[in-house]
Amino acid sequence: MESENMHLISQVKKLNYNDLKIFLIPVVIFSVYLAVFNQGVATIDSFNQLHQIASGEFTNWHPFFHTFIEMLCLKIYPSTLSIEIFQILVFSTMWMVICKYNRDDNDSTLKWQLVFTLIISLIPINGLYSVTLWKDVLFSYFMMFLCFLAMVMIDKKGNVDYRFIILISVVMAFIAQLRGNGIYVIAVTLVIYSVYLLVKRNAKMAVLLVILTVTFILLISALDVAYDVDDNAKDAMMTKIAHMLADYDMNLEIEDADRKEIHKLLREDKINSSFKLTVTDPILHITNAQQYESNKAAYIGLALKYSLKNPLHCLEYLFGSAPMVWNIIKDHWAGRPYYMSADQDRLQADFKTYYGNHHYTPTTPYENLSYVNWGTPAFDSLNHMLLDIEGSLWDTVFNNPALYMYISIILLFIIQAMVKSKEICLIYVPNLLNIIIVFFSTPIQDYRYLYANLLVCYLLVIIYIRTHQRFRNKTQD
Repeated sequence: MESENMHLISQVKKLNYNDLKIFLIPVVIFSVYLAVFNQGVATIDSFNQLHQIASGEFTNWHPFFHTFIEMLCLKIYPSTLSIEIFQILVFSTMWMVICKYNRDDNDSTLKWQLVFTLIISLIPINGLYSVTLWKDVLFSYFMMFLCFLAMVMIDKKGNVDYRFIILISVVMAFIAQLRGNGIYVIAVTLVIYSVYLLVKRNAKMAVLLVILTVTFILLISALDVAYDVDDNAKDAMMTKIAHMLADYDMNLEIEDADRKEIHKLLREDKINSSFKLTVTDPILHITNAQQYESNKAAYIGLALKYSLKNPLHCLEYLFGSAPMVWNIIKDHWAGRPYYMSADQDRLQADFKTYYGNHHYTPTTPYENLSYVNWGTPAFDSLNHMLLDIEGSLWDTVFNNPALYMYISIILLFIIQAMVKSKEICLIYVPNLLNIIIVFFSTPIQDYRYLYANLLVCYLLVIIYIRTHQRFRNKTQD
């Protein structure tokens, strides 16, 4: 891509009415979701975090940094609406900056940006996620923005200054701490982007990028100590290993001694009835966590041993357990883009499930959630539209992460051909790493884990619009 003459931060300072238009489109449309689905969308995971905040007893079942952000919002205004307004403003601001950078106000780029911004704002998953209390929402917003910052770095051929490095370091640190797999995404991304800066003869900024990113990650991690966060996270590796060994136990020839070890980990009489290729929770319920912890290396070794002995079956298992990553046709797996219900107040139902199962008593109003507009025509119309989309072809068109991954790859090749630079592929590195990690991790088929696929694809469309406009201008000249 051709180099920009204006620094990103300096450019953002010169906001105008066109930028306000871009900003207000998602703000206004997402606010409709906020008004209709008042007080937002929450699941059992969300109630877990809300109760931690209310009780002051924190665990890292969910990354504490996200719980901390929610806690700050609730201190400003003690309602979940504060969290959802924050999410709406974060996305709208990031999107405004992305469009600002990729636009010349004196050409037709603005018109196409306005049209596309309206389209993505009207796609229901984006409006609904903006008012959903999931860590994956903020994680995905920052993933999109990191990919954008990578584009800026490539535009400037690595000639970036300390202000840019501070910004990208903060964004990378946020991603690393907003979700469990974020640290792995950022570890590899940090190496790749630092090497890129070294290749571009900007060693000073390459070193600064590493130092600042690691420093910010450690500072955020210090919150766990400051708030006495208990280590109570579910072992994702155990879940995956147990699920994989259950599959191997049923389908492969396994040595007697190894099978006995597997049956110490998993209840032999429950494996067949509990196993489902794309779901792990039933297997988790029959897994002996203490046995795994005392023989962790042995069970990981068993999984590796039979994966290497049966590589074709291993691949079959991996692709079969993660169709959300690669399959655009949702036929045999129960993937869900969002959690709505036609016959009950889902907020109140999940509230009762979480607090009832744990025998907790809510102590603050923001813990006891229910839909203010449940049963009204506006709520029913929007709710049923979402449920209809989830059960139709529109689910693939609007929501399916795999489709947007393929579209992104196609766009990258097209943009690369226009700008004649392979460096453009570095834009997709963070999202590609997230996809790979989800592919190898527990087979949970919630679209939210790959929501970044959609957002990064939207970013690439904006880049394509800009690149096509400039490519056409050069051709005409």
